[in-house]
Amino acid sequence: MKKIDISKWNRKQTYEFYKDLDVPRYQITVEVDVYWFYKYVKYNDLSFYLSFMWLVLRELNQIDNFKYRFIDEDVILYDVVHPSFTDKVSNGETFKIVNTDFCFDLFEFNKKALEKSRKQGDKFIDYDDEKRQDLVYITSFPWAKYTHATNVFNLDPKDAIPRIGWGKYDKKEAKWMMPLTIEVHHACADGYHVGLLINRIEERLKGY
Repeated sequence: MKKIDISKWNRKQTYEFYKDLDVPRYQITVEVDVYWFYKYVKYNDLSFYLSFMWLVLRELNQIDNFKYRFIDEDVILYDVVHPSFTDKVSNGETFKIVNTDFCFDLFEFNKKALEKSRKQGDKFIDYDDEKRQDLVYITSFPWAKYTHATNVFNLDPKDAIPRIGWGKYDKKEAKWMMPLTIEVHHACADGYHVGLLINRIEERLKGY
């Protein structure tokens, strides 16, 4: 990670405009076609949830705008950011929050994320681990297709951690369209950067 010299940062004026707003975050929801990726994942006996998480984080980690965080009065750029994701506990009706390290190998990521979740058991959250800033909050809503979603958060204008979620895919022959929601801090990322991430995800999905 490295500290950004704000005086020389190309986002200096944008940062100064948005950083102190009460709600400087915004979100965009789109649909992506997961048909071929889903087939690939299931052929390899992997979790679709963890695999799509990996795909999103793989592309997100290529774009610096999703890796800026505000710590005290500093802007920090992390080399790699990692998922903090919701997962079911053993009773099947409540959930926990699991942090795991990202890696660029799909199979290794699935293995490590499953191991981390199993090791945590039914504990809701590891509060010490959740203090990290090099995270991306991940969740899914697989029970229904949606067109809009919101996230819970404190009104903290320095909270620059992205939130990403997705819902139930709609099967239409060889196209399975799934809602994908991306929420970011406007001081870090503009619509252009969210669009760039969406385009990268779509291109990656086409490769399976």
